[in-house]
Amino acid sequence: MRPAPAILASLLHTLRAHAPFVAMPERDLARAVASAQLQYFSSGETILAPEASRPASCWIVTRGAVQGERPVAGGGTAPAWELSEGEMFPLGALLSNRGVTSIYRAVGDTFCLVVPAGEFDALVATSVVFRDFCTRRLAFLLDRVRAQIQADYASDITTRRGMATPLFALVRTDPVTVPPATSLEDALALLERERIGSLPVVDAAGHALGIFTRQDVIGRIVMPRTALSTPIADVMSSPAVGLAATATAGDAVLLMAQRGIRHVIVTDAVGKVEGVVSERDLFSLHRLSVRELSSAIRRAPAVEILEVCAADIRALSLALVAQGVGSRPLTRMISSLNDLLTARILEIEAPRFDVAAFSPCWIGMGSEGRGEQTIATDQDNALVYVAPAGTQPGAAARTQLLAFARAVNEALARCGYPLCKGNVMAMNPQWCLPMPAWQATFTQWIDRGDPASLLAASIFFDFRPLWGVASLAVDLRANIARLAVANPRFLKQMSDNALANRPPLSWRGTLAATADTSGVEGIDVKRVGSMPITDAARILALATGVTATATIDRLLQAGTRLGIPATDIGSWCEAFDYLQMLRLRTQHRRAADEIPPTDAPNFVPLASLSELDRRVLKEALRQVRKLQQRLQLDYP
Repeated sequence: MRPAPAILASLLHTLRAHAPFVAMPERDLARAVASAQLQYFSSGETILAPEASRPASCWIVTRGAVQGERPVAGGGTAPAWELSEGEMFPLGALLSNRGVTSIYRAVGDTFCLVVPAGEFDALVATSVVFRDFCTRRLAFLLDRVRAQIQADYASDITTRRGMATPLFALVRTDPVTVPPATSLEDALALLERERIGSLPVVDAAGHALGIFTRQDVIGRIVMPRTALSTPIADVMSSPAVGLAATATAGDAVLLMAQRGIRHVIVTDAVGKVEGVVSERDLFSLHRLSVRELSSAIRRAPAVEILEVCAADIRALSLALVAQGVGSRPLTRMISSLNDLLTARILEIEAPRFDVAAFSPCWIGMGSEGRGEQTIATDQDNALVYVAPAGTQPGAAARTQLLAFARAVNEALARCGYPLCKGNVMAMNPQWCLPMPAWQATFTQWIDRGDPASLLAASIFFDFRPLWGVASLAVDLRANIARLAVANPRFLKQMSDNALANRPPLSWRGTLAATADTSGVEGIDVKRVGSMPITDAARILALATGVTATATIDRLLQAGTRLGIPATDIGSWCEAFDYLQMLRLRTQHRRAADEIPPTDAPNFVPLASLSELDRRVLKEALRQVRKLQQRLQLDYP
């Protein structure tokens, strides 16, 4: 039946509470509703069944729920998901001009708004918001969540420009550059006259050769008493560090943190200098910047100073969320700063124990190895070393190295990175080994494939070097890739182990919460959300010889090698990004006493989630399930 005017107004109000309708222009939404019919389905009634031709309509659930069922081996069907109010179906069939392959059945008394396929096509063609949602559903919902997150955080923190701002928007004046033959006297006069802090040095085509800044004056001119007639090319920093004008402020912040610099040269499409962005241009967060913090870590003379720096890292992460930084660059940034802090502790402690002769390499594992640390992270690390020429790694050497490792682990604990409850740390003699022993251990795990070996592999195979002789870790990584590709049985065992950890979706596709020790209903989004994606990405990487450790990099590289559709890979990456951001938000809120304390830092009370968050969480967990189904196909 066609909706009466009063019902039409009520339907418009109902749909306005859900994406994408909340963001659609009034005329587009009103046109769609006016062209539709409202239909009632009793509990268990079939709404849509498999057919060869394209569906004649798009259904929008306005009350009740709709269950999707798929055929199973041996005949019959099994529930696969559930759609709630505001959700549409069957989008895939309508967009792909194909028939429906699932059964859609009413759960309880259900009302659906039935929009003719022709009107659906018209909306896709004319409404940018509607088309964006239909073609990139999870990404659209994530955009809405990110906007809400930034608004929530910004209500408590004074924000500057968002970290998603392109660099060309931050370049306020034409570039002031000089050729390499310019004298220091002329360069300094130019700095003073233009009241600028940096000078890119360019060749005849306008490409950057280096950069000279006001910070260089004392160290490179005053102290060494450099003659003012000296060409600027002799004292500039080279090679120049730059980014394309289309890169974001977040990219520049991360680059500054990694390189320990204050200025980034901005270039156009052909590499010509367009300007310079300084850390002052990017942001000032409670008088704390990534560059200043990384510099403070590098200069710290003692662990006591690093304890303060570690607290600043956690505070900075909160402010960066308010700046609009996404979970991927944010966790990379946190990990990068944690890497610097760990390396500085190692630099402070190494001379005390005289370990240089062992060519040690400190490796980070788990989330640190993947560059995906949040603010609540414990330690997962190990030590690889080489016995000095002509000696054997005897008890004396082990005692010396283990004492060094214990000092580092305890210093990290004082900085707020708890000791690993499973004792997966370098101070454990089991994980402080010479290079041949590590090679033998990894080979044994891959050959055995027993539960203990699979558990160890899931932790250790994400390692990367943080300090010392990095080539040891690189060689170990290459050895693992070679052994894993050659052992499909091990990959099958890894897959079976990963599939034991299923996303918490009920048989109807709804969120299946569990209770924590205090009886609060919620979901551990790391254990049953992001971790299954990480596990699957690790297996795909091992199967294809990909040596990257970051989950997103593994999905992109391995997925491409396996020929997985880009849309599937993109959806898995978006789901992982959302789950990581939800973990960060929960940790921030728990630290601020906004949600109840618990022993599980990634436990999210369902009562703390908005309706939009619940919907996106459900969609993200569906993507986890799809990724696991891919594993089941590869390793039946």
